Amino acid sequence: MIRIAICDDEAPTRAYLASLIRAQDCPCEVVEYASAKDCLADQRKIDLLFLDIELNAAGPDGMALARQIRERSAVAQPVIIFVTGYERYVFDAF
Repeated sequence: MIRIAICDDEAPTRAYLASLIRAQDCPCEVVEYASAKDCLADQRKIDLLFLDIELNAAGPDGMALARQIRERSAVAQPVIIFVTGYERYVFDAF
């Protein structure tokens, strides 16, 4: 089973993405996080992470979270798909 995580500070966006994922014909578990802090605190293995680039100001943004994830010494790291509604972040995601 694939474990898919969604990290976005906006509940409607998380719900929308989760509904799109669950509509697919693929056995998966969907985990949702409202902040980078929540995501980092959960030690479960994640296969795929939908990550908002601009998270709320209370913690690291999505780009900082992605760097922290990549710096972990874990053998298996998630595939990260950046999610944003802002054009100015498009090139940062690459």
